[in-house]
Amino acid sequence: MNTIREHIKNGTFSTCYLLFGKDDYMIRLYKNKLVTAIVNEGDSMNFHVFRDGNADIAEVRDIAETVPFFADRRLILFENSGWFKAKQNAFASFLPEIPPTTVILFVESDVERNGELYKAVKENGYAAEFNGLSEKDLKTFVGVTLKNRGLGITDSAASYLLERVGSDMDVLSVEMEKLAAFCDGRGQVTVEDIRRITTPVTEVQLFGMADAILDNDRKKATEIYAELLQAQEKPLRILYMLTNQFFSFYKVLSMGSTGASADDIASRLGMRSFVVKKFLRRKRSWSFEKVLSAVEDGNDMERRVKSGDLEEHMAVEMFLFKYTT
Repeated sequence: MNTIREHIKNGTFSTCYLLFGKDDYMIRLYKNKLVTAIVNEGDSMNFHVFRDGNADIAEVRDIAETVPFFADRRLILFENSGWFKAKQNAFASFLPEIPPTTVILFVESDVERNGELYKAVKENGYAAEFNGLSEKDLKTFVGVTLKNRGLGITDSAASYLLERVGSDMDVLSVEMEKLAAFCDGRGQVTVEDIRRITTPVTEVQLFGMADAILDNDRKKATEIYAELLQAQEKPLRILYMLTNQFFSFYKVLSMGSTGASADDIASRLGMRSFVVKKFLRRKRSWSFEKVLSAVEDGNDMERRVKSGDLEEHMAVEMFLFKYTT
């Protein structure tokens, strides 16, 4: 990201860029930043878009080799071309030949890192993977966004906001817009403002309940459970999510015991790094045996609920009370 920001700031661009990963918000943000910086708004003569594999390589080469029309650069944007899924692609050999007046921008959902097109982009341009911001960067994003609206927020309040609405950037942006409108002219966003105005995301609440159990906080876990029931969440799904979180915890502990770093674990398990770090911080309070017991209990209770041997509310309460004090 820093490289792209530097290129935009200096107006010196690589001949090709690849944006990929799981964070749709950040990918969209940097795609728009690059487009705005490279071509003028409404310049259809020098801006070409190909979506969902709808591109002919020969046609693209002809466009790329054409001198820009009364402009400094020509931009060709590919969105989900599908070209990065295969190990071989004929367009890879053309990237070193792209004239300096043309910029190729790929925005892809699936990328084969061993593919020759990916390697060609790395060698001749810049590839940026977006898999979500760290907790620290998310707080910075919150602080800067609200500051631009004339509002401040404490570190603890920012943490509460993330706990309540999650780290999805689109959701977070919407909730901050609501907060900014509500707190306009007051100078500060408080925890009470966040509690009053924002809409808690069910998935985030489920993770919050699991966190409370892992932190041995029965009161908080019980409060979140009550909120989930009020939001019409099914107890059986809550039990399933709790069990799944404990299974994730078990996998993190297993990999951590081999000496793997938090970033390596996050990459291999497809989790956010700060979530892995939260799990690892709890390893002194939870043994492998205890975590595995929670997974087995959750699975057994789910089976008993489905067979009619156990009422679903009772199953969640039994799980909660067994693993908190």
